[in-house]
Formats: sequence, structure tokens, C-alpha cells
Amino acid sequence: MTSTNPAVLVIAGPIGSGKTTTATLLAQRLGWPQDGYGDTIRAIATARGLPASRSILQQLGVELTGAGWGTFTRLVLDHARWAPGQPLILDGPASTALTRARRRDQATGPGAVDVRHATELGLPTVRDRADLIIQARELEPAQVAGQVICYLAARLGRAPGGRCA
Repeated sequence: MTSTNPAVLVIAGPIGSGKTTTATLLAQRLGWPQDGYGDTIRAIATARGLPASRSILQQLGVELTGAGWGTFTRLVLDHARWAPGQPLILDGPASTALTRARRRDQATGPGAVDVRHATELGLPTVRDRADLIIQARELEPAQVAGQVICYLAARLGRAPGGRCA
């Protein structure tokens, strides 16, 4: 399956969760371009003459998201040279914000504490916006990529060129 209707796929998750591996597998299997939030942050750091240490990149990420997730995402799409109607796979933001959001979603009852970071306040709930959410905690990146391809194939009424459960 190398062509589908254009879409933007964003792979999100905490640091070390396999986002880049999954995005790379999808880009290879679909023949789509790939870019990411981290790529944009590193490019901006380089343009500013900043070192590419994790702490500096995280600080820059906080600064960029502080302007709003919409503004930051526009920077990412511009960095990828994306235009409406073109496919793109984005390696999503690697931050502890997703972990905090997951903890917040799981917290219930009168003792639940709001653990949101200030940069999360403008971040729309992924579940409200996403067409597909895969609970990938127990899956390998190739399995996640396979599920995404099966979803796209089913949505377009095409055979994915592999097995779909």
C-alpha cells in the first residue's frame, strides 16, 4: 500500500515509546514524507546557535508550546514543507506532558490532583480530535504501523497488502 488519500498522521507518546521507529516504518510502507516536532525544535536550536542537549531542547520546546499548540504545529508543518492535500507522517511531541495527561485521565475521585503543566492548557484532548487511537503500550512499533495501515486501508476500502485483525 503506497498511495492513499492524503492525510497527516501524528505518532504521539512519551520519550522512548517508539514514535520515531513507528513513524519511520509508516513512511517506508506508505511512501510518505516524514518529519517531526523534535526535528523542528532541533532545527530552531541550530538556527539560534544553541547546543542540542536534551535540557536545552526541552526548554525550547516549552517556549515554542508556550506560544500555543496551534502556532507550534504550524511551525512543524512549515518545517516539513507541508501543503494541504499532501500526505505527511509526523513524529509527535516527545514530552512528559503526555504522561501527565495519562495520569490525569486515570485520576478520579475527590483526591485527584490537576497535574497539568502550563503548556498543556492549550493542548486539545487527543481523543477529541483523533480519528484513530491505538493503545500501544504492549505493542511493537511494527504492530502499531500495521494497525495504522489496516485502518487506512479499511477507511479507503482497499486491501492493505497484509493481514488485518
